[in-house]
Formats: sequence, structure tokens, C-alpha cells
Amino acid sequence: MKNYKRSNCRLCKSKNLKKALILTPTPAADSYLSKKDLSKKLKSIPLTIMLCKSCGHSQLSHVINAKQIYLNYIYETASTLGLDNHFRVCANEVYNSYKPKKNGLVVDVGSNDGILLYFLKKKGMKVLGVDPMPGISKKAKKNGVKTLEVFFNKEQAKKIRKQYGFAEIVTSNNLVADTDDLDDFIVGVKELMTDKSIFFFETFYFYSQIKNFVWDFTYHEHYSYFTVGPLAKYFKKFGLEIIDIVKNSTKGGSMRVVLQKVGGIRKVYPSVKKCIDNEKKAKLNSLEGIKKYSKRIELSKKDFIKFADKKFKNKIVAGYGASATSTTLIYHYKLNNYLDYLVDDFKAKINLYSPGYKLPVFGSKKLTREIPDFTIILAWRYASKIIKNNLSYLKKGGVFVLPLTKIKIINKNNYRRYIG
Repeated sequence: MKNYKRSNCRLCKSKNLKKALILTPTPAADSYLSKKDLSKKLKSIPLTIMLCKSCGHSQLSHVINAKQIYLNYIYETASTLGLDNHFRVCANEVYNSYKPKKNGLVVDVGSNDGILLYFLKKKGMKVLGVDPMPGISKKAKKNGVKTLEVFFNKEQAKKIRKQYGFAEIVTSNNLVADTDDLDDFIVGVKELMTDKSIFFFETFYFYSQIKNFVWDFTYHEHYSYFTVGPLAKYFKKFGLEIIDIVKNSTKGGSMRVVLQKVGGIRKVYPSVKKCIDNEKKAKLNSLEGIKKYSKRIELSKKDFIKFADKKFKNKIVAGYGASATSTTLIYHYKLNNYLDYLVDDFKAKINLYSPGYKLPVFGSKKLTREIPDFTIILAWRYASKIIKNNLSYLKKGGVFVLPLTKIKIINKNNYRRYIG
């Protein structure tokens, strides 16, 4: 995977960057290999969060090539448990809160299979997706969503505006943090907006990520680790203002950031100031706050390795979840020393091999066929649903292990307390 070391802040362009959090280098986190590609050697890339001392923004030191990611992408919204329902709720909340003009245009950048636009279309909106992932437009079309298979930038925005007109709503979910040239992206968004338009995007929230200890969500696809304070200053440079922050539980802790042009028709909600105040209190825009987080991660790593060395010796151990976050967790916790294979429910990942360590990925039914001694739930945020779906594995004597936020052992005698 092509990559380069970024020497300045993505938001304010300062070169005053300092190392704040160092995780174990990994290959590109979602670069699962097919059997025919097993001979390929994937280089590990530094996984280090840098803090900008000038504006307080956090970002990865190394940037991987976006075209290599998205032109070889296999992620679909449907592969993340509960995300389709989340976007249904999101569509309802945005439509009811901001009351866009009936039959007005919604442009979703990074629209994937079009599920958010599907729900907005049901509200009577015109919809247009933008996503360069090969073949994704066919899947979006099944949801009734026209999708342009292109990379979004200011030039594409001009073409969209010329052909489709201005947008009532521009949105981009789980992509803004994955955009290196953010300036060009935001100029493109503004090209589509009037004084009555809103732009909203959802992204994991670094404040929530730290609070919820979701450190495994740090991987190369996510270039930026946003907090509201630095973002508010950044957007003002482009004549945009944040008017609301709505937190949610997706991706281990995310936020919906809503913007309008400066001086637009809508008021600024108290949520914006509240988030900025909380960030200052937690010292998240300083080395002190993030290094406290780093120390907690290292203590957790030490505890898990001690546990694993004692429990997993001469045992068959599976890992549940073949995702990008699994790569970060496997590398930093040295799980390659214990895991025999991975299982997953996403068909596109089955029969592939994990990045770097080349652990084979099987369907989750393998657990009940072979009953490994332990199964580490790498996708630990979805542990409740995973356990519910695999009770037969527990009843046959299998054992689940939760690695985060604290080590927990789940067996046939105690599983009820974990499934709600």
C-alpha cells in the first residue's frame, strides 16, 4: 500500500506536530487476501497519532493511498450490525429537524449501498449518491439510488451542481475522517450549498472513542481523529459554521456534525459549546490528555498478554470478526501468537486471509462444527448479538473471551448476563 508521512496538520497546516499515541505498525487494516494472493507480502505502516500543538487536531502520521483503498474496497453498510437501522433513524431525525424542501436534492458523498438515501427518498427527496467503489452503484440501484462512481472533489461538485442543481442537504458519513485533502473536499461541499442548505456528516468522535476505550478503531483508513473545537475553527475558514452536534453509539462512539453557511437561517444549538467545553476539560487537544489514554492502552495490553499466556497454551483459539479493527487489535495485543483462525458472518470476507499474519477466515458455523476451546470476540462491541447468535457453541462447551474494555470469560453458565 502506497503511503507517505504527512508533515503538517490537515486542518491548520502547522508543522508543529508531536507524537501522542503509538500503536503497533500494521498493514492496511482491511487488506484481506484471497488464496491466489497469499504470496504477497504486505508491509507494515506506522500507526501513530500526532497532535497538532497549534490547533489541537489529532491525525495519523502516515497516509495511505485512498485510490488503492476504495478501488479495492469490499466493505458494505450491511456488514455492520445495526447500521441500516441507524441510518433509518438518522434520516428521520434530519428530515424532521431541518425540514428540507419537498422534492429537494440530497447528495451523499461516500454513499456506499445507498441505504441512507433510500430512507430519505421515501420522505419524498430527490437523491444522488457519489462513491468510487467499483460495482457499488449496482447495489445502490437495488435501493432505488442513482450513484456516480467517481471520487468527490470541487471539480466533480461543479459538474453535479450544473447537472442536478443545488442541494437541500449534502451529507457524508464515515468518510470525512478518511479524507486527506480535506480543503478540496469542503470547497466541493460548499459548491452544492445555498444559504438554506445544510451539510451534515457522521464520524467517530475522538472524545467518545477515548471515553469508551475504543482504541482498536484506530487504523490507517481513518486519517483524522476529530474533536469539535479544532473543527469549528477549521470550518469558519470556509465560511461554514457548526450548528449542532448529535452524539450516537455507532463505531464505538460517533457524532453527527451539522453545518450551514455562516449567517444561515438556522440557530446554533448549545450542543456545540458543550462538546468543546468537555474536550477542554478532558485535555484532548493537548498531549497530556492523549498520553493518559495511551498509558491505559498499554496497561490493558500487558494484562491481556498475561491472561492469554496462561489460558491459551496448547488450546485451539478462534477470533470472531474479520474487520479492520481486528487488524489493529491482533497486532497490538500480539494475538497472532494465539489465534488459529478467524470467523465472520460477512460473506465477502469468508475464505480470505487476514492482513499480514494471513489467518484464514471461515464462516461462523465452524464454531459449532469444531468447538474451538476459546473464541476471542474481536468485534467486541457487538458481543451481545454475537453471543445470542452462537449459543449452540457455548452449550457444546465453547468459551467466548471479551478482550475489551475489560477481559471477560463467557461460557454456558454465565452467558445470560451478557445478552441483555
